[in-house]
Amino acid sequence: MTSIRLCAAPGRARLETRAGALVPRVIETGPASARVALVAGGALLLGGDEVRLSITVGAGCTLELEDIGGTVAYDADGLQSTWTVEATVEANALLIWHGLPFVLADGANVDRRTTITLRGHGALACLRETIVLGRTGERGGAIDLHTTVLTTGGADPQTSDVAEPLFVERLRVRGAEPVPGVLGGHRVLDSLLLLGTRAPAGSDGPGAAAQLGPTELLQPEGPASIARSLQHEAHRSLLTPVWTHWCAHALAVHAAALWATPADATDGFDNRMPAPAHALSLGSRA
Repeated sequence: MTSIRLCAAPGRARLETRAGALVPRVIETGPASARVALVAGGALLLGGDEVRLSITVGAGCTLELEDIGGTVAYDADGLQSTWTVEATVEANALLIWHGLPFVLADGANVDRRTTITLRGHGALACLRETIVLGRTGERGGAIDLHTTVLTTGGADPQTSDVAEPLFVERLRVRGAEPVPGVLGGHRVLDSLLLLGTRAPAGSDGPGAAAQLGPTELLQPEGPASIARSLQHEAHRSLLTPVWTHWCAHALAVHAAALWATPADATDGFDNRMPAPAHALSLGSRA
C-alpha cells in the first residue's frame, strides 16, 4: 500500500511516505506544506491489480498531490482490478489533488473507491478526477466509481467524532453499453470536487454555466460544490478555469482559517502563513 502522511513540525513539515504500486516523489516541503508527485511503480493498471493509497493531512497543513502521466487500465479480458483511496484531512488542513486522466481501455474492468474524511473544523479538499472511456478508436471498458465524503467535528461534543456523510455517490459506466442520462455518447467525465466550503461567488451562477457549456455545477446541502463536464476528448474539457478558480479559493479559505486559529491549536507552534504561491500556478492543466 502507498501511504503519505504530512504533519506540522517546527521548522519544516514532517512528511512520511511509503511506496506501493504508486511511488510518492517529494517535490518540496515547507514549514507546514508539501508537494508530492505520484508515479507508477510499474505497468498500471493490469487485471487483478490492487492499488491502495492512504493519505493523511495533519492539522494546519497543506498537501498538494500531482499525478504524473495519468493512468491507463489495460485490456484485462474482464478481470477486475481495484483502485482504493482513503484520505483523512484534519482540522484547518487542505488537500489539493491535481488528477490526470484515468483511461479505460477496451476489456478493462475497474472498481475505483475514494473515501475522504474531513476530520475537524476547517478541513478542506479540492480534487480533480477525469475518467476517459477508451483510447483512440476504442469504446472503453467498465468502471464502478464509488465516492464517499464524510465529515466529523460537529459543535456537539457528544457527537463530534461521529462521521456524517457529506456526499455519497456510486456511478457505473460501461463503454460498450452507454446509458442515457449518465454519459450517453460521451467518452469523458471530468469532475471537480470542492469539499469543506462552497464554490466562490460567480462560479455557479447562470453566467458561469453558460460559459461552461455542457457542464453541471452542483451544490449539495452541506459545504461542498461539484462541477462536471461531459466531453468526447479530455483536452476539450471546459473545467480548467474553474479548477484554477476553486484551488485559489480553497487556498484563500485555508489561509484565513489558519490566521484565525491560535498557534496552540496547530500542534503548539505558529504555522499561520499564506499558502505557497506555487499552488496557484499548478491549478492550470493543458
